[in-house]
Amino acid sequence: MKLGSAPWLIAALGLLASSSCSSSSSTDAPTGPVGGAVMSAADAHCAGQPVGVSDPAVCKSTTPASSGDGAAAGAGGAPSTEMTAAAGAGPVDAMGAAGAPACTFAHDADYGETLFNSSGDDDDCKYQIAWTATPIRKGENVTFTVTASSKATGAPLERIDAQRAGALALSRVEPYFPCDPTHLTPAADLHAPITETAPGVFSVGPIVFDQSGRWVVRFHFYEECYDSETSPHGHAAFFVDVP
Repeated sequence: MKLGSAPWLIAALGLLASSSCSSSSSTDAPTGPVGGAVMSAADAHCAGQPVGVSDPAVCKSTTPASSGDGAAAGAGGAPSTEMTAAAGAGPVDAMGAAGAPACTFAHDADYGETLFNSSGDDDDCKYQIAWTATPIRKGENVTFTVTASSKATGAPLERIDAQRAGALALSRVEPYFPCDPTHLTPAADLHAPITETAPGVFSVGPIVFDQSGRWVVRFHFYEECYDSETSPHGHAAFFVDVP
């Protein structure tokens, strides 16, 4: 019997093919809980402090100030330096208030406090930083979008003449595990590609979090400049929960 004389057979085959395709595509999208910023009171560490001034002329000063980036090549959370409890620690812990170890609220004293939420000021009160991310899950690619501007002028952070030609204001993004600062993401993530998508807006990634729990993500700005209160060099770090 020819297929042309059995339309029911053709319809059945079409239905089977359609069912097979829809079943396959439904399993492609990642599922499960999504992580993100750890919420708490708004950042106020610069309250009552003078707005920091970023002077490009200080970028390559002949007398560099003491820098929190002594391990700028990527030593993570500087495990050799003192780790102290973040001021105001004790908000509701998004991963479980009852059992969170104190180290999840720790920060590297050389860099200033690690911040809650997804926006805040850098350690020298020079810049305002905000970030968003694609869905954050263990073992999956994550892309961050970082927006940075001057607190003094409101202008977006851009390249400066004192930098190496072509260097972006956002130098790199450093993820690490605060309860074990030597635990970093895969090496490639410490040098994840950074693209300036608009003045002061940067896309960074992909970055892969290979462990569930509370991470710190530190954004480094103008890292080629010496670190001082008036140099363009600055940092801002945020807590990020990974399911």
